[in-house]
Amino acid sequence: MSFLKGRRYRIKTSMLLCMLLGCASPAAAKEPLSRQISVPLDYKHPGLGRAKLTYELGAPFDPRKRSVIVVADGQQFYVQRGAAARLQRELFGPGVNVVGLITRGTTPAFVKSALGRGGKADWLRAWRIFDSSQWIEDVESVRRAVAGKAQVMLYGRSGGAYLVHQYLAVHGDHVSRAFTQSPVNALIARNLRIKLDQFWDSLGRTDPSLQPVLVNSLKLRPQERTRMLLALQRQHFFVPQDQEAAERRRLIRAFASGDDATYGQMVAKYQVNDVLKLLASDDAIPETVRVFELIGPSGEFESPTAPVSPLIDPQKEFAAPLLLLEHARRIPAPGFDLGAAHRLTTEVFILAARQDEAVDYRTSIALAYVYPRATLFIANDNHTFIKLSAAGEDGRLLRAFFAGGIGSPALNAELEGAESYRWRE
Repeated sequence: MSFLKGRRYRIKTSMLLCMLLGCASPAAAKEPLSRQISVPLDYKHPGLGRAKLTYELGAPFDPRKRSVIVVADGQQFYVQRGAAARLQRELFGPGVNVVGLITRGTTPAFVKSALGRGGKADWLRAWRIFDSSQWIEDVESVRRAVAGKAQVMLYGRSGGAYLVHQYLAVHGDHVSRAFTQSPVNALIARNLRIKLDQFWDSLGRTDPSLQPVLVNSLKLRPQERTRMLLALQRQHFFVPQDQEAAERRRLIRAFASGDDATYGQMVAKYQVNDVLKLLASDDAIPETVRVFELIGPSGEFESPTAPVSPLIDPQKEFAAPLLLLEHARRIPAPGFDLGAAHRLTTEVFILAARQDEAVDYRTSIALAYVYPRATLFIANDNHTFIKLSAAGEDGRLLRAFFAGGIGSPALNAELEGAESYRWRE
């Protein structure tokens, strides 16, 4: 799940692009076409003012081709200036127009507008500027700018995939096809009684003796609690899956024994201090609102399910101002409209991973059944689809789906070619 689990992408965007697409030399990349549109700070209250959003084309626009809008959300940063050309070249290919929307969450004018007196975050204003309805309408504004009345196609992963599905619930008739990878959906997780944060159960399966060690050490070092939980939560992004249990044990033992040299090295490797620095800045305001909306429907902010929750506990701390507003009924509880999907003719491809550390694959199964025209591929892979990406299969599936759609010979051929990567129980 991208919330803070995807946070390292903000710190080193090139790392995510390398992970997604493979790296090309900076000198080889050409600056994509860049355009701006003016949108309201708050679509519901347009009198509050406007600011400019930037979207970039991966290549010169060809009106004969269909367009794909690449959707990222508040805590994702893989759509940065200059990224659209690489996405076009390495992932989507020349058959479509690639449109990368640089979000309001990474546009200074929007962040500045969420500040109140003394330059501090005004969280009620921040929610109004960065709640999901604003991101949805930004995508719609770009769609109109690019395609007019015509339909487009959408692509998103993790939190961005969630935003794609949120957009479909409102403007699905404007989308012919949507491809989403590891789509977060906390409401479905809640309905299925699936925990978003499964760390405690996983630790109990791999080494239950570490559970009391961790609880006691966190009590003894309360000033380090948030830093340690972030290190545990981010660890799987930096450690191969077959080494994760051993590295988790090493981190907990170092923390509990006071081996601050080892603990500090691991914290630095996982870029925890950079994350904390960022979260203390105004740049974290959009992310905090989106995290509130991503996790809130699960109910886990309100009802803790484990003594230690490295995902939920820090995020609850960061989202505290929004939770207070929700409790005071000044803002609504975040949710998701599953019913809207039943009425769509949009073709939806959902790519999930059985070993996904962030998004439980079972929620993707349920999500796929919500849409009348959907196909689901569960890979024997992890959240970043490291195996599929290394083989180029994710890109081939994506291109075949956008070219021909569900049931097309092109997609059927690619599904057959990717069969060895499919998870089988």
